[in-house]
Amino acid sequence: MSYTETTSQGFFSRLSSAFGGILVGIILILISSALLYWNEGNYVRTAAGLAEGKRSVNEIKEDKVDPSMEGKLVHLVGTSKVGTALTDESFGVTAKAIRLRRQVHFFEWKENKESKKRKKMGGSEETVTTYTYEKTWVDSHQDSSDFKEKGHTNPSPPDIQDQTFASKDATIGAFKLQGPVLDDLSNFEKFPLKDVHLPSDKKMKVTNDVLYQGKDPASPAVGDVKVDFQVVNPGQLSLVAKQVGDSFDKYTTKADTKILIVQAGSHAAADMFADKEASNSTMTWVLRFVGWIMMCIGFSMLVRPINIVADIIPFMGDLVGVGTGLFGLMIGSSLALVCIAVGWIAARPVVGILMLAVAGGAFVMVYKMGKKKNQEDAR
Repeated sequence: MSYTETTSQGFFSRLSSAFGGILVGIILILISSALLYWNEGNYVRTAAGLAEGKRSVNEIKEDKVDPSMEGKLVHLVGTSKVGTALTDESFGVTAKAIRLRRQVHFFEWKENKESKKRKKMGGSEETVTTYTYEKTWVDSHQDSSDFKEKGHTNPSPPDIQDQTFASKDATIGAFKLQGPVLDDLSNFEKFPLKDVHLPSDKKMKVTNDVLYQGKDPASPAVGDVKVDFQVVNPGQLSLVAKQVGDSFDKYTTKADTKILIVQAGSHAAADMFADKEASNSTMTWVLRFVGWIMMCIGFSMLVRPINIVADIIPFMGDLVGVGTGLFGLMIGSSLALVCIAVGWIAARPVVGILMLAVAGGAFVMVYKMGKKKNQEDAR
């Protein structure tokens, strides 16, 4: 099932939009510059904080609270336990767990959109958008009133939302597990539904360890709902945190890094810090890539009006588009390196200066390429 819509935009309308896009491009460049600078500083601060934590962490036992460790960063391996079972009273589901999570899914129509643009002689542009529809399980209700093609109606879903419950009496030896420690436990696993006492207002049945509302789970219909549950079970646990009385909280280093590491199973402190360092590095590279892309797009938008003018003759527009794209890539990459280098200079001057040198080389390359092209055009 599909629906196709064709729209056109004239040359002057495209040119006006392109000039308006210059402001957007400037904003993107500013945002990406700030993001790249902050990201490098955050990486250095976090790395320094983790190094500090790794040097100062203290080993403690689970069987008793040592007052001398109050306020210090500690590493503990022990077995977690719970007292009172967790209950989702809305569905009568009870679990002897540290955390209990309810997830709701709806079987509904979903609209997918794909657009293709075609340049036309004279600088106008035609956009062909195809809307396709599929029945599938979704995590949030799809408002079918906004669909382009009618006939794919999703009924209003029941008032059921995702929810997570946490134990109020979980312990690990002589210590209580509370607040941020519980929030950091995310090793959820599927909870088998047994002895569920559904309230009378819930028109659901248990099938394949999910609560199902509908006629046939093997052949779902639009409007069907399923609810499944996951739990974090008690068991062996490792954590690195600040000891606060008979509980734990986030530890703040001199570098203002917050440290709280919670992992299922038995793990040495060194291994837990290594995992955190790897995570810090990965996130830094992800944000570098995001900032770099934003920077390149921003510079490409600055010269987009040139593309639009060249599009009066479509194949010329394509050639110019390649050139402006390369311009955005080269200048954007160079400025991205500058922002990253400036972020590093305060903490690692040598690395920062090397990055500035690379960025300067890229600027020189762009300048020479432009100068060469101007000389060729003048002949």
